[in-house]
Amino acid sequence: MIIPLRCVGIDVSKQYLDIFDEGLGVPERIANATQAITQIAARWRCDVLVVFEATG
Repeated sequence: MIIPLRCVGIDVSKQYLDIFDEGLGVPERIANATQAITQIAARWRCDVLVVFEATG
C-alpha cells in the first residue's frame, strides 16, 4: 500500500511565511515567529512534504 504525502509549499520572507497546504486548498499568511510556526506545524500530524522557497 502506498500512502500519498501531503504537500505544503512555504514562501519565506523576513516577516511572513506564505503557505499553501494542499489539504486545505487555500493560501494563508502567518508571522515568521516561533509561536505561529509551532501552531501551524501542530496541524500536520501525517506525513507531509514541505518545500521552502526564499522570497527575493
